[in-house]
Amino acid sequence: MLYNFSHTGDFEMKATTFFGLEELLEGELKKLGAKNTQPFKRGVSFTGDLGFLYKANLCLRTALKILIPIHSFKANNNDSFYEGINEIAWEKFITYNDTLKIECVVNSDNFDHSLFMAQKAKDAIVDRFRKRYGKRPSVDLVFPTLRIYIHIFRDEISVSIDSSGELLYKRGYRTDTNKAPINEILGAALVMLSNWQPHQLLIDGMCGSGTIAIEAALYANNIPPGIFRKEFAFMRWKNYDQALFDLITESAVAKIKENDLNIIANDIYEPTLKKMMVNLKNAKLEDIIQISNKSFFDISTEKKSGVIILNPPYGERIEKQEITQFYKEIGDKLKKDFSGFTCWIITSSMEGFKNIGLRPTRKITLFNGSLECKYLKYELYEGSKKGKYISNSSDSGN
Repeated sequence: MLYNFSHTGDFEMKATTFFGLEELLEGELKKLGAKNTQPFKRGVSFTGDLGFLYKANLCLRTALKILIPIHSFKANNNDSFYEGINEIAWEKFITYNDTLKIECVVNSDNFDHSLFMAQKAKDAIVDRFRKRYGKRPSVDLVFPTLRIYIHIFRDEISVSIDSSGELLYKRGYRTDTNKAPINEILGAALVMLSNWQPHQLLIDGMCGSGTIAIEAALYANNIPPGIFRKEFAFMRWKNYDQALFDLITESAVAKIKENDLNIIANDIYEPTLKKMMVNLKNAKLEDIIQISNKSFFDISTEKKSGVIILNPPYGERIEKQEITQFYKEIGDKLKKDFSGFTCWIITSSMEGFKNIGLRPTRKITLFNGSLECKYLKYELYEGSKKGKYISNSSDSGN
């Protein structure tokens, strides 16, 4: 069934995300008011109206894109693919004066690479217009009127309209990054998975350009992550309702909290911290996050509990022979100075986390770009966990 861009009524949408974040994303959607949520690999389908489409783009922290499925069909060669795309009533979405951009993802032995199939889809669309009107829309790779997303899996073709445009992790506040930054969606997910609460101390112990700390502050104060973006793809649609978007934005802004947060972000490299300061200013969080130009190994706190999130350098950013010693020092620091805290570490270095010298109580598989990582939870006790119980037992016997 084709979606007709109606102002009223619910329709199906799909929010895409990274592997491992589907449950978080579904929780966000339900909290926002999505209906009929259904997780799938790297995404969640749901229903809502046009206003909810705007809200999802503006407020979701762990979504990459919000897609609207408009058609699906089966094809096993280029001709049947062309015919399936050509039969869609594209004139419901654009005119021959408009522009389009097509993104195609191919996971099939029946078809060539994604760029070729995107070209084939473009041919099918413009041929439809040329046949009916004698004129055709053109391609614009930067600011198209309509962004089309096509997913090919074996012989199944799914065609969607992309309502987001640039990936939603491109919030708009991060203008400067270090060499290997964690993107904003992963940063938000690390905070949410840690179960950190706004009243607790949070230490972003190797903060780089500050993504984890910034996402934590946005999350804790319910600041919409899309509030800094200047554009979403839906703003170029012929049914774009500026008044409705303004209403959705005002409603989201009205829900912003002003919690007194205790977030420390530290990094040993001053040039990196300067980048973070630019990002903090863009996110209007200069007065919220405390910046410390120290090594994680030199920081301390009088607080007896809190949450630490570490994104240490691993195989891509540190010499392999140094990893063992570096991770051992992390474990020693945690045991020495942070008893009573919970620490989460994201790493792709199996060799590294084996040498921390602590046993994780939880392991979550995530991806940082193409790198498969483990997100490890360590609960830090005074002495060993077993020792605690032995001590309690001896006390009760006296």
